[in-house]
Amino acid sequence: MNKMDINMTSQSADEAEPKRGFVHVVGRLLAFAAPFVVILGGIALFAVMLATGPKPEEKADDAHPPAVQFAVAHARPTTIAVSLQGEARPRNEASLAAQVTGRIVWASPKFADGGAFNEGEVMARIDDADYRLAVVRARSQVAQAQEGVAREEAESELARQDWQALGRGEPPPLALREPQLAQARAALAAAEAALRSAELDLARASIRAPFTGRVRERRANVGDYVGPGTTVAVMFATETMEIRIPLTDAELTAMRVPLGFAASTANPGPAAHVSHMMGGRLVTWEGRLVRTDAAMDARTRLVYGIIEVRDPFNARNAAPLAPGMFVSVRLEGSALETLVAAPRSALKRNEFVYVVLPDNTIEVRQVRAAQTTADEVLFREGLADGERVVVSVLTSPVPGMAVTPIDREGGTAATPAAAPPAQPQGSPDIRD
Repeated sequence: MNKMDINMTSQSADEAEPKRGFVHVVGRLLAFAAPFVVILGGIALFAVMLATGPKPEEKADDAHPPAVQFAVAHARPTTIAVSLQGEARPRNEASLAAQVTGRIVWASPKFADGGAFNEGEVMARIDDADYRLAVVRARSQVAQAQEGVAREEAESELARQDWQALGRGEPPPLALREPQLAQARAALAAAEAALRSAELDLARASIRAPFTGRVRERRANVGDYVGPGTTVAVMFATETMEIRIPLTDAELTAMRVPLGFAASTANPGPAAHVSHMMGGRLVTWEGRLVRTDAAMDARTRLVYGIIEVRDPFNARNAAPLAPGMFVSVRLEGSALETLVAAPRSALKRNEFVYVVLPDNTIEVRQVRAAQTTADEVLFREGLADGERVVVSVLTSPVPGMAVTPIDREGGTAATPAAAPPAQPQGSPDIRD
């Protein structure tokens, strides 16, 4: 290649170099501006869609009052009842003890754990040979004392006759042997007392039951040597069984039982139905609340009452009410009264009910339930027959607020009021 060709090639390369630089710069500018162009295009498209899209329709009517479910309260004759639990215990329980010293030589077949006995029945006998001898000696002493009294009386009478024969007037006591006669009579009285004591010791050698009942625990047997005060058995009376139950002041008020209540002929006390599950079968007994404590327990704030079940071991019962049984008690009021019943869900926070008035507004009432069960609540006052009460959840109820009442069957009861009124000044904010 000659020199001219080389010069022409170099000149062509120099002319092409500026063109390639311009294209490169333009490409970099387009790559940098492309995202902004896309964003601006999207914004413009969104603005066009908002401008040309359909407008939302404005609601002309006001906010609809909240819907609530209600139930109608009904008045009915009812007896207030309270369910409680307690432990059965005998009214009378005693430790049978020996009163004299000696060895037990005989025991009754009933003198055993669980044995039944009657009042005055001999449960065991102590060897009484010494006591029989003591009775014989005491009778001999009584006979001697009686002879001494007879002798002194005769001598006193002879002395009186002799004094009268002398004609000396009224005789002095010493002349009539009155001191000796008094001494003889005192000796007779002491001998008779000793005889009664010996006879008592002999009788006490036979250990007798103090009441009709059952043996809880036998602690001595034939051959044991016992002394005065030695416990030979623990027994309880079966005439009456008692159940101690805890009562709150609200339950006392519901039952209309005062503090320190004691049953009487005029007021025998509320009836009590006692029950216990035994071998998969419910066994019941009938009793009554006969008394309550006259003071409230300072630790538990409870008042304890006593249920009395008479003749709990009688054959007419399906089973005996034995000591130690943990039983359920249904305590019923003594009078039938008319109460207003509402579903359990109508009672809010255990002290309020929301009543739906005829104009479909809410009235908040503070009430006190006479009785509350798992299904319903009963009122003596604060709620009237036929009134509608809210049974559903109502957040932040305000007295006078409008609602849409719906009965529990699902039907609308009435047309709600036009608009809810403003909350009264100072009215409380009550929440479920």
